[in-house]
Amino acid sequence: MNCINHPTDFAVSHCMYCGKGLCIECTNKFSKQVCQDCFSGVRKKQKRAIVMDILLTFLIGLPVGILLSSLFHAPTSPDYKYFLIYLGLGIVPGWKTLSWVTPQMFLFMSLLGWALYFLIKGILSLFVGLVSFPLMMIKNVLTLLKWRQNRYFIIRFFTIDIRLLTK
Repeated sequence: MNCINHPTDFAVSHCMYCGKGLCIECTNKFSKQVCQDCFSGVRKKQKRAIVMDILLTFLIGLPVGILLSSLFHAPTSPDYKYFLIYLGLGIVPGWKTLSWVTPQMFLFMSLLGWALYFLIKGILSLFVGLVSFPLMMIKNVLTLLKWRQNRYFIIRFFTIDIRLLTK
């Protein structure tokens, strides 16, 4: 079998996704044994997941924060209102962090048990989100900037999504 990119070179490994042959140069190109086509596909899925994660954080967290600030308003302190909005923005990252940390032991519970579980997890995720929200946002933005192939990537990415939604 020969390399998919260099037909004159013998394949020393194969792509872990599609099985195409890779020579020594192509094998060492990425940290895993993957061809350029599969790498681009995986990277595209990861970029889309990061953008969706950011959008989900703001689409769910902002209304929760605004709701919290309207329910628990302090007329003497406007900073308290902004803190509650920030607290609401942390609900999605906090929920994801708690889902990553908690074991899968709550498989069999009654309906009341599940309601109590989600209530406690929702309240805890607000406070865990105080720390995980900025960390998640920094990690996602840095990852997108690192992967950016050219300076118009983000504009192009959102344009593609808008075109897909309008079809």
